[in-house]
Amino acid sequence: MTDHDHPYKRLFSHPEMIADLIRGFLHQELAEVCDLSTLKRCNGSYVTDDLRDREDDIIWQVKWGNKSLILYLLIEFQSQPDPLMPIRVMSYSSLLWQDLIRTKHISPTKPLPAIIPLVLYNGETPWGVPANIRDAIGEMPGGLTHMRPSVPYILLDEHRIDVDRQVEERNLAASLFKLEQSSTSHELYELGERLNAWMAKREDLEELRKDFSLVFEYSIVPGHTEIKNPNPFRGEAMISEKINRWIAEYKAEGEAKGKAEGRIEGIIISFKEYLQNKRFTKEEVRADIERLHKNGVISQDDLQYVIRELGI
Repeated sequence: MTDHDHPYKRLFSHPEMIADLIRGFLHQELAEVCDLSTLKRCNGSYVTDDLRDREDDIIWQVKWGNKSLILYLLIEFQSQPDPLMPIRVMSYSSLLWQDLIRTKHISPTKPLPAIIPLVLYNGETPWGVPANIRDAIGEMPGGLTHMRPSVPYILLDEHRIDVDRQVEERNLAASLFKLEQSSTSHELYELGERLNAWMAKREDLEELRKDFSLVFEYSIVPGHTEIKNPNPFRGEAMISEKINRWIAEYKAEGEAKGKAEGRIEGIIISFKEYLQNKRFTKEEVRADIERLHKNGVISQDDLQYVIRELGI
């Protein structure tokens, strides 16, 4: 499998995703000591004993001080836990070191770079597999217990980790996991809209936003067969449809709560609710109001009036 074979893996080919994965889900001290601006994708070209290429594994290198740390990311798309994962992690780590020596990236006479294996699992069944080969090995005589190898890995069970705090901090990796955890199409689409809104404001995230669109459409939405909303990550091509849908909602809500206010007052009422419920930030609301004006839905005078009334 290559990056082009599964859009999910393309997400973790972006340094911003890896940086947020480190910040949000690895030990806090690691995020503090690593220089995340030095993140560099490595190309793994090693082969397992049964000759299956492992080029699809996602491997990143990051500097901490004058040393390098390797993050080895295994993404599991299977629906069931893999009892062989402790063996696989130990085997692949060893093969990675061998490959680094073979390609002269490191010297066999110097200390090996540390490897942190990360397993991302999105199956429905709880994992329940030992997170260290040491715990998968049976009893040994007392005097030989030190011979039992220890190769731990970090498991991120996407359906079961608490990501709410990280999502509020706009952590990209946490937002992906939250999309996976969405139980209804409404929750899924609302989160997608919010994520797209703030990503769209950063030019450096444009390519990543496109890959989120692919994941949303081909990996996440198929699990929500009832969803009828358009892909919120499709960008400017979807603005007109999005604006029309919002205006229909605003008018309906405005009429229900105060027919006398009319369309503009209805829009103000709706946006006030969104702000109070923290569905959108002030910046996101202002950007959406300006889009309404840009698309001819409200006049320049109405734009200024709405901004004043909302205090944004």
